[in-house]
Amino acid sequence: MRVATTLVFCAALTVPGPGPLSLGQATASAASADAEQDRPWTDRSRSPEERAELLLNAMTFGEKVGMLHGTLGSPVPTTGYIAPIPRLGVPGVTMTDGPAGVRNGQKATALPAPVAQAASFDTEVARRYGRTVGSEARARGQSQVFGPGTNVQRVPVNGRNFEYYSEDPYLAGTMAGADTQGIQSQGVIATVKHYMANNQETDRMTVSADVDERTLHEIYGKPFDLAVRASRPGSVMCSYNRVNTVYACSNEHTLRTMLRSRFGFDGYVVSDYPSTHRTSDLAAGLNVELPLAFHVNRLTVRAAQSAGAPSQADVDQRVREILTVLFRFGLFERDGTATSPIDERAGNDAAQHVAEQSAVLLKNDDETLPLKDSTTRIAVIGSAAADSAQGGGSSKVDPLSEDSALEAVKRRAGSGAHVTYHDGGDVRGAAEAAESADVALVFAHDKEEEGSDRADLSLPGNQDELIEKVAEANSRTSVVLQTGGPVLMPWLPRVKSVLETWYPGARGGAATARLLWGDVNPSGKLPQTFPAREEDVPAHTKEQYPGVGGTVRYSEGVDVGYRWYDATDTKPLFPFGHGLSYSGFDYSGLRLEKDSGGTGDAVRLSFTVTNTGKRAGSEAAQVYVGKPDSEADSPPRELGGYRKVGLKPGESKRVTLSVDPQQLSYWDTRTDRFRVSPGDYGIAVGPSSRTLPLTATYRVTD
Repeated sequence: MRVATTLVFCAALTVPGPGPLSLGQATASAASADAEQDRPWTDRSRSPEERAELLLNAMTFGEKVGMLHGTLGSPVPTTGYIAPIPRLGVPGVTMTDGPAGVRNGQKATALPAPVAQAASFDTEVARRYGRTVGSEARARGQSQVFGPGTNVQRVPVNGRNFEYYSEDPYLAGTMAGADTQGIQSQGVIATVKHYMANNQETDRMTVSADVDERTLHEIYGKPFDLAVRASRPGSVMCSYNRVNTVYACSNEHTLRTMLRSRFGFDGYVVSDYPSTHRTSDLAAGLNVELPLAFHVNRLTVRAAQSAGAPSQADVDQRVREILTVLFRFGLFERDGTATSPIDERAGNDAAQHVAEQSAVLLKNDDETLPLKDSTTRIAVIGSAAADSAQGGGSSKVDPLSEDSALEAVKRRAGSGAHVTYHDGGDVRGAAEAAESADVALVFAHDKEEEGSDRADLSLPGNQDELIEKVAEANSRTSVVLQTGGPVLMPWLPRVKSVLETWYPGARGGAATARLLWGDVNPSGKLPQTFPAREEDVPAHTKEQYPGVGGTVRYSEGVDVGYRWYDATDTKPLFPFGHGLSYSGFDYSGLRLEKDSGGTGDAVRLSFTVTNTGKRAGSEAAQVYVGKPDSEADSPPRELGGYRKVGLKPGESKRVTLSVDPQQLSYWDTRTDRFRVSPGDYGIAVGPSSRTLPLTATYRVTD
């Protein structure tokens, strides 16, 4: 239940006019000047840090503690709220869920699942996604968005993989950074979450992720590190789970040593709901307990101070960090709870653009897709065609509007076509409906949601059988997947085409129809490996997942995702980075700017991509690095860079990019730092992690 309150903001008004000020006007002017003198932190010419220090010195103990926990009473619908301090002019902070669109109890644009951003392999897509979330959050009177979700997709069955980016830390971190830039460009605080090693929903409240220090930095910390450096997020959310036995919101090593000292984070940390375990979490690095004051309130903080943690210096520092962010984002200069209409058309346009840029064409035999305008008898099978899938939990948005693939297919096919629909509940009836059609389009979905993991990688219900029987009845069967991650495909040899559209959002139907007919050329790539068998996953023992005795052992180390498939020579169903097109692309002419360099130098390279097809299209070119094993065993290859390039038929473009030294490094546990080893590094370029036609060697000198 929400308790509504009303905040009254007062401002001095200057009325222009001839003649001297009246006595009343002079008195009001003097009062205003006195108020500004009494509140030196209102001086915008000072830095946020200076203003925060001045304000901090004016606060009472109770007012400071009030900044360190959530409360009820927001004047607008929220999922989190820090109360204002009217005496000092401190604004309230309104917070909303938002990885896939604003979720504060009101309607907003349902964007495609966040994993779609990574599948686009295009940071501008992620920035536009973030701008949409930020714009709509501000229109709903929100100061802060809980997103983006930045955790590595360690296990394919994780129920929240749809709201995370990738199994690769570099791709996840660069996408999170771009999304955060987009959110914060609208004056809204982004919250990078869930920090850290929150890689499963099973036992998420208590499980301990047992991770060695190298893996913690190279895999699970790196996405947050990259996002912080690229976008300077105002906030980070610590997670429910434990990291090496210590709860994430109590973990001084991850919160202070890593997040603040090594990553350079200068915002404030909020807890998940609720993931605070003790008042001394403030000393460990937590700033705000959410949703309410269970462990952080005046009584508990006073009592804890008598025991030495947190100290008054800890309390002051946590408040200082919050105030600095609020000044940075201009929240003292505006009514953050002011609302305005959401631009529904702009939101839907953004949702459709993301869906179109992120869809992955996994298979396309005999050029079955795109459909031709002469295709007049179309059988649409599966309930997902009439009701687009969406991930469950705190990422589920109440959409302003939504379409369906069924209606979009009917519109695109035209009045001369005969489109039939069967929900697939009766497999035999669906097969009969497909038998006489020119083409059968089977829509299938999985079910991912916060709070639980998937039981396995199979499509739920009778969908595998449905696809098998429809494919038997119609040799030109194409499957459209709406999933948050990998699924097994026992029917793959018997279908012509497979198009992965993730959870496609408010205009997923329109986007899917345009992709099926080739109005848009698919250009997405897989941000996560699709395994061929249930057991073909890096974390394949009970100790690795879901854990034994409350502990999950990350014994695969840095060999996560495609790194493990390559290291063990395990053939996936579809490799990381895979994605076809209605065009073809050739790679040629790899050149390194220099053949060697020092340990602090970036690797600068260029190559040519040529569109060999008859359609305009985009290709996400990928660069992989193979490190020498002289100082530390490393995976055969790791993503070092990527670039999406659009090409007309027959057109060639020269692509230039750099591989940052951190992508050449490993975490040296002896010196507690990233280190680039001298030696020879393999540089490979191509369309996926398993198809790399261009190679070169780069030498790092000591």
